[in-house]
Amino acid sequence: MKKGIAMLLICGMTVMTFMSGCSQDNGADGSGSAEGETIEAKTLLESTDYDVKDYVTLMDDYMNLSVELDSDYEVTEAAVNDYIENSVLPYYPVYTKGDKTTVESGDVVNIDYTGTLNGEEFDGGSATGYNLTIGSGSFIDGFEDGLIGANVGDSLDLNLTFPEDYPSEDMAGKDVVFHVTVNGIMNASDATLDTIDDAYVTQNFSAYGLSTVDDLNTYFTSALTSQYESEKQNDLQTKVMEQLVSGCTVELPEGLLDERTQQVIDQTQAAAEEAGVTYEEYISTYYGYSTEDEFKTFVTETLQEQLEQELILEAIVADQDISINTVDFDNFVSNYVSYYGFDDADAFYEAYGGEAFVQLSYAENIAYQNVMDAADTTVAEQSAE
Repeated sequence: MKKGIAMLLICGMTVMTFMSGCSQDNGADGSGSAEGETIEAKTLLESTDYDVKDYVTLMDDYMNLSVELDSDYEVTEAAVNDYIENSVLPYYPVYTKGDKTTVESGDVVNIDYTGTLNGEEFDGGSATGYNLTIGSGSFIDGFEDGLIGANVGDSLDLNLTFPEDYPSEDMAGKDVVFHVTVNGIMNASDATLDTIDDAYVTQNFSAYGLSTVDDLNTYFTSALTSQYESEKQNDLQTKVMEQLVSGCTVELPEGLLDERTQQVIDQTQAAAEEAGVTYEEYISTYYGYSTEDEFKTFVTETLQEQLEQELILEAIVADQDISINTVDFDNFVSNYVSYYGFDDADAFYEAYGGEAFVQLSYAENIAYQNVMDAADTTVAEQSAE
């Protein structure tokens, strides 16, 4: 049986994003690159110890599905404006200097500060015109409390120590001095698209390379376009798979479900041991199940559905004789390793059941994409609301 502990091809997973990015030059069989070797479907399917054709009967018209999407997923100017105004600008108020002169907890204080270690400025420890909410916990212990009682115009030195567990090893546990000037105590007001200007964008979004209102609109138009395209892809994936599952006949090979269930349980037990808690505590905390039997039932039912999907896609790989190109596959693995922080490809293969299993899963995603590309899509009628 396959040794995969987790599937790479469940609807909506990031793997589909990588597929579209790494194999965009592929033909229908996934072998469109000029370089690299070709691994044929027959070889890919040898990673199983069963013949998938004995267990799956594909629906006759699986390459001619009709799918009604929930939305047209069109990015309109109104949608961009609404997103910026309601999901972005509230986090970046407009600050104006008030009449208050003495800093108290809860105040927003505009400061210049310079941090030094052994008398030398350190990276990331200085800023000018920074708006800090006193009591927010944004800075290390003692910084914000050290400003309480200061007056506008005051300059003061804060002798502080970075925590031992600070993420930067260069600064963890180090004694430092912050020289701080209090420029003013600020009043905050909501920003709107009607009131912001280029100076506002530069002040709040320069870290993203934005300096004008037009830059801001362009940035979030692009972001929403990516988000909507992802949502569209997820919608299409889900509905295509629903039709495949309902239209195909699947019988699981004997013992496969039990094996996969035990693999997940073994993996979960190992995770509990690594976390230093009991298995019962782990499944209760992370899955909400109070007994081992309840958790096993949950795992079995979930894997039953996943395995049916997996075998359908394997059957399509066989039916379409899908092959993969090793250069495209290696690019996919490289992206996946980088995105999820694996040490290397070998660690990725170990986590997902071995290289042969990952190669077959990659081919299954090509099969999945082929079916989605061939589907006739329409948009559901939208309500006035």
